[in-house]
Amino acid sequence: MALAKARLVLIGSPGTETAEVAGHLAARLGLPSISIRDAIQSAVRTGSELGDDLRRFMNAEQLPPPELIAAIVRRRLGEPDAVDGFVYWTEFPTLSVMLSLETLGIHAVELVLADVEATRRLTGRRTCRGCGMIWHIESSPPLVEGVCDRCGGALFHRDDDAPAAVAHQLGVYHEHSGPVLVHCRAAGFLISVDATRPAEEIAAELTGRLERG
Repeated sequence: MALAKARLVLIGSPGTETAEVAGHLAARLGLPSISIRDAIQSAVRTGSELGDDLRRFMNAEQLPPPELIAAIVRRRLGEPDAVDGFVYWTEFPTLSVMLSLETLGIHAVELVLADVEATRRLTGRRTCRGCGMIWHIESSPPLVEGVCDRCGGALFHRDDDAPAAVAHQLGVYHEHSGPVLVHCRAAGFLISVDATRPAEEIAAELTGRLERG
């Protein structure tokens, strides 16, 4: 594979640091790292017809149809900076988006992490009220419990890092990702990688695997 023209879709559950892996991988390959949020912001910012359609659903407090989201993602990945290659990442993939991108000659990359480890990572996070720095009670604790090393602010446990919230997030991920991963595996363009390691190490392994074809 010509790495400068790689078209990659990273799929990882909450807790896999999907955005960080995508950033390291994109930097190694010289490609843009793009998320669904980037695609939506681009559609709205440029005043495209798709952006107008999305805005109507948002104003009506309705969920946009999957086909609209797929079209918005496909539009963003066709912009000049991404037309020759990209690293698109998502924690909540949909089959409609994947089917839309399949004609681009993509490789899907599954970041594999057991739910128990994802839960440990997420429920152990503590966030600083002052600077927003994220700590972890096991892997990166502050010097003084409950106090941010960077600014001295108080640390708190976010509601979406509570066990029940994390369990819900993981359930939604499996509901969305299951059909997508089955399809990609059957179609022969799925790469699976162990996501228990640091993001930079994962990106290095993926780069090597892509170079070897």
